[in-house]
Amino acid sequence: MPNESLIEKCCLLANPAAGNPTQYLVEQAFERAGLDWRFMTFEVEPERIGDAMRGIRALGFHGVKIGEPFQASVLEHLDDLTDAARRVGSINCITAAGQRLVGDNTEGAAVVELVRKQLDPAGKKLLIVGAGRLARVVALELASAGMSAITVTSRDATSGQQLVETIQRQSSATPSFVPLSGKVALEADIDVVVNATSLGSTNPDAKLPLDPESFTPKLVVVDVAYNTSRTWVTSQAAQKGCRIIDGLSIYVEQTALALQRWTGTKPDVTAMREAAEEFLGI
Repeated sequence: MPNESLIEKCCLLANPAAGNPTQYLVEQAFERAGLDWRFMTFEVEPERIGDAMRGIRALGFHGVKIGEPFQASVLEHLDDLTDAARRVGSINCITAAGQRLVGDNTEGAAVVELVRKQLDPAGKKLLIVGAGRLARVVALELASAGMSAITVTSRDATSGQQLVETIQRQSSATPSFVPLSGKVALEADIDVVVNATSLGSTNPDAKLPLDPESFTPKLVVVDVAYNTSRTWVTSQAAQKGCRIIDGLSIYVEQTALALQRWTGTKPDVTAMREAAEEFLGI
C-alpha cells in the first residue's frame, strides 16, 4: 500500500534537457491546481535509459514525461501501453498504476483535440509534411479520428511510402504519397495541413516547399515546432486567413493531457501556455 504521507513525484527524461519548458509548465499547473506535487528534470545518456527506468521504479515516481530521443527506446522498460501508444509505436508519458508502468502517447491526441476546436476531422482530408516519428503519430491519430484521406509528402520517398503503408494497414483512411520537391500546391479539397518536420524548430523562418498561393481561408494549418509561436508556414497561412494551430499550443495540450492522466484533474491550459511563453521568451 502506498504511503499517503509521501509527496507525489513526477519527472522528465530527455537528452538534451536544457531549455526544455516542461518543468516550468508542470510546476505552474500543480500550483494552480493546489497539488503539493514535485517535478524534476533529468538529462539521461541514451545508453543509460534502462538504469533511469529502474530508478523511476525504485524511487516511486508517479508520472514521467518522455522526451527525445527515448520515445521508442523506453518501450522495452514498460509493463503495458495504452491503445494510442500501441497504435503509434512510441510514447511521450508514463503513468504508474500500482507497481506497473504504463506508457501513453498524448502527442497525437493533442493535435486531434486542437483540430476539433476548428473543425470535425471526420471525413476530412489531410496533407502531412514529413514522414518521421511525429508525422506517424499525428497521421495515425487523425486517421483514428475519422480523416478519410491522408496525403504524405516528404523528401525521403522510402520513409514516405512506409508511412503510407502504415496508415493503410492501421486505419480506414485512404493514404497517398507525393514527393516533396519544387513547390507543392495544395489540392482544393485539402482541409488540414500539418508540418510534422523539425524544420520549424531549428529554423522558424525556413521555407517549406509548399506553394502558399494554394492556401485558402478554409484551411487549418498546423506546425509542430513547440519552441515558437510563428514559423514560415504559419505566417504564410495567417496572411491567407487560415486557421492556425502552432506547436506551442500542441506542446501545452499534450503536457496537459499527461498531467490529467497523472493527477485525475484537468489542468489550467491557459496558465500553462502563459508559463511556456514566459519560459521561452516569446
